[in-house]
Amino acid sequence: MKKYSIILLCFVISLIVIGHHSYQASGKTTYMYPNLPAPIGKEPVLITSAGQTVEGGIVHKLAQQLHLDAEYRPRALATDLYEYETLVIVAGYSYNGLLHKNRRLAQEKERIVELMKEAEAEQVPVVIFDLDVQYRDYEESWEFLTMTLPYADYFIGKEHEVPPQNLMGMIHDYKIKSTFVNEIEDMKTPFNSVFR
Repeated sequence: MKKYSIILLCFVISLIVIGHHSYQASGKTTYMYPNLPAPIGKEPVLITSAGQTVEGGIVHKLAQQLHLDAEYRPRALATDLYEYETLVIVAGYSYNGLLHKNRRLAQEKERIVELMKEAEAEQVPVVIFDLDVQYRDYEESWEFLTMTLPYADYFIGKEHEVPPQNLMGMIHDYKIKSTFVNEIEDMKTPFNSVFR
């Protein structure tokens, strides 16, 4: 009988410890997935940049490799969204990108706000990509993330050595499904899961 008492006591202690850790962690959900469990988007796809970073071209190349019906339009307007079923935003600020596109920062912000409002009104799924925020850690890059994340259905980003707490906080606050990968090439799997 004594033998069974020790086993029962160990079992009860294990349940208490597991229950305590589950209770503590219950308020810290981060909605991280290796990829989406079910598709949220449809083709055709509009890819654009928030901040005119050149990485939009990289995401378009990933879309081509996945054989997605996607178009990259760095200066896409809200009125362009009617042709598309999914919106992909590549967030990141580039001073040279804006200069090359002959745009001012205020114009770019206004374009993105209008695009986000239109996507919400038309119920178009929004996927946000972050390829370089740890290298382009500019105030403007964070502004674009702040403008787009409230509308996001899914976030795909590059793994950071130390995850930026403000980014993780926004993902948590807006309950955005997210995937972080080590390499840009690894983004193909979660990107593909948006559609298939």
